[in-house]
Amino acid sequence: MDKEKPVFVRARVSQKLRAKFKAACALEGKGINDVLNELIEKWLEEHERPRGK
Repeated sequence: MDKEKPVFVRARVSQKLRAKFKAACALEGKGINDVLNELIEKWLEEHERPRGK
């Protein structure tokens, strides 16, 4: 993570989805925050448009 001050991002998901996600993260030995950051960064790479001059 960058040296920027972390902020909270909130989202609502079902209890079942959260439980499955939390378990999958644990099986990979990763924290939920780390995985969410990876997912957001990957999504941005795929969806950000290059900015023209």
